[in-house]
Amino acid sequence: MGGGDPAGGSGELARLIDRYGEYILADFQQYYRIDLADVLRPGSGLSARRALALLRQLPIESATVAQLRGGPEFRGWGITQYLLADLVDAVQFNTHAFISANSKKKPKPPQPFDRPESRAKRKRGSNSFAAMAMRRISAVAKRKKGVDHDGEGPGD
Repeated sequence: MGGGDPAGGSGELARLIDRYGEYILADFQQYYRIDLADVLRPGSGLSARRALALLRQLPIESATVAQLRGGPEFRGWGITQYLLADLVDAVQFNTHAFISANSKKKPKPPQPFDRPESRAKRKRGSNSFAAMAMRRISAVAKRKKGVDHDGEGPGD
């Protein structure tokens, strides 16, 4: 293991805390009612490996996941918000189609409901660090499960 927590996970957890500590701290309080400082207290029951597992399971609308996805504009955007945005778009596009079919003047097509991805792309361009970070996190998780990039396990 090369030092750190013998249970594993301490190096990766330290890197994530370095970069996203304030968000992780707030999310652990909000979602788990756990003090992140417990990871440093022997006998607290919160090992680095457990903290890392909890961190990986934070909901998509959490502050930490929002930062990993690209910034604060992603905060609060979970499945429900995306479905509601899709619903608004569908109503707008159906209304546009109805008006277009029943009038001589063709109205301007509606703009899709603004989503965090479109705001982030406008801010940073398409080569987002968050996208690269998410690919890196996914690759590390796959390697830990023993699956390489072509979907085969070691030695296949």
